[in-house]
Amino acid sequence: MSFPLDRLALQLDWNLLRTYMVIVQERSITAAALRLNLSQPSVSAALRRLEERLDLRLVERGSGQNFVITRSGEFVYREALEIYGGVVRLNDLTANEGQSLSGNVVIYRSSHLEMDSITPALEEFRQQHPRVTLSIRSASCREVSQALQQRVASVGFCTQIDPTILRLRAQALQAQEFGVYCGPRHPLYRRSPVDPEILAASDVVGYEEDRMAGALSALALWRVRHGVGERVIAAATGIDDLSELVESGTAIGCMARGHALRYGARLWQIPVPAQAPLIDVFLSFFTNKFSAGCCFH
Repeated sequence: MSFPLDRLALQLDWNLLRTYMVIVQERSITAAALRLNLSQPSVSAALRRLEERLDLRLVERGSGQNFVITRSGEFVYREALEIYGGVVRLNDLTANEGQSLSGNVVIYRSSHLEMDSITPALEEFRQQHPRVTLSIRSASCREVSQALQQRVASVGFCTQIDPTILRLRAQALQAQEFGVYCGPRHPLYRRSPVDPEILAASDVVGYEEDRMAGALSALALWRVRHGVGERVIAAATGIDDLSELVESGTAIGCMARGHALRYGARLWQIPVPAQAPLIDVFLSFFTNKFSAGCCFH
């Protein structure tokens, strides 16, 4: 005779849990549908079926697509993350023919970070664990957090930590120094001192996270306070695109100084009177997985 929980384990559709997991992460039915490449009614129906199957109210619905996660919904979300992480780790075991999961460490890093502060930590870790291989992927800070939540990534390097993620630890690394740059077509190119009116009226290109609510909000706030640029006309996901936009265009852009030296042969650092802020860099990982077996310094 099977207990009710046994029947639930056998009959529950994993796709319902996965859909719910994405709904919570996106905080929107519409955004979840776009990410899953499904229709909005399909996502809403999946949420409704999951609530019926569990006999729980997972969200309190408001007007439109707005909702609040219930306490039961938070518990189900955490369990869904654990299940998803178990599936990912099982795939790693298959790929490595049953070897330990520590055989390959998947690392996500924010695309706006230069590697100068990250590489020493990785090299020290490799010296301690010479049989480990590393897979490094660039993404936005938001995607780094999602990869850690879903256990797709073992370690993340980013400039913004989500305080709502349970058991996520953050270790501060060396802060990253940014500067303001322009290309040969900009009127401030190789000019000193800086004309504040030209600087204030300049168009800006930046990273997608270089906005008031983004991971690089400190840069956006600094520009407003010190009259650096007027309006953002383009946003890039990585340093290659950003440096090309600045180097070949007429706009200014903020980027890490190390990146500017490596990627922009014709970039000119504008001698802005106010020093650009230092951006904190964090190593992040889950305590239940990496605090015991892996240590970065």
